[in-house]
Amino acid sequence: MKLCGNSIDPNAPARMDVAIADFIHSHCLPFSLAQDLKLMKIIEEARKLGPLYSPPHRNDIGGVYLNALYVTTHWKEQLKTLLSEARVFGVTVFGDGATILKTVPLVNVLAACVNNPFALLEIADCTAHLAEGGKKDAKYIAKIIMPLIQQVESEEDMHKKTSPGIVDLVFFDGASNIQNAGKILWAFNPHIALLDMAPSMLLFVLCRCLHKG
Repeated sequence: MKLCGNSIDPNAPARMDVAIADFIHSHCLPFSLAQDLKLMKIIEEARKLGPLYSPPHRNDIGGVYLNALYVTTHWKEQLKTLLSEARVFGVTVFGDGATILKTVPLVNVLAACVNNPFALLEIADCTAHLAEGGKKDAKYIAKIIMPLIQQVESEEDMHKKTSPGIVDLVFFDGASNIQNAGKILWAFNPHIALLDMAPSMLLFVLCRCLHKG
């Protein structure tokens, strides 16, 4: 007897159980993982493999496959909710230029609308830029944010329509580089209103985070 070209071993199920249990125990994973549907999917696909298959390298898992999974599972879903009713309520882009662990300079960019108050658009790592002598100045920050606005506005909504000009509000903290970046964005997108985060927080909560009705 053969299945997809592989000989059937009557002892294979028991060895598979031991291998799964050993993997879970060795990596301190939750025991419920043994019944996870995604693990079942791995086993299903493994039945179709030939003897020459080898798992992907860790760099690929943390690179191309991580990016692909993000696009197919997270990005599309959050854009779907973000654009739902955005033609009526508009979209806000907000964020912060943060440095974590005192050594990793980041720029976090998020978006909000009535049906999604916290859509993560980008966490830009500025390490290489600063290592080359650059600064997190207004022009650099604007170059990070502008393509994201264009991407949101070029995304098709549930009606298969794009929404140019749908981003109508941008606000970050009061740092001068951030505020000047906002002015650059406004120069390219005059329909955008600019607000300082601190005094506008209440307005944001009322206008973007609360569901209509």
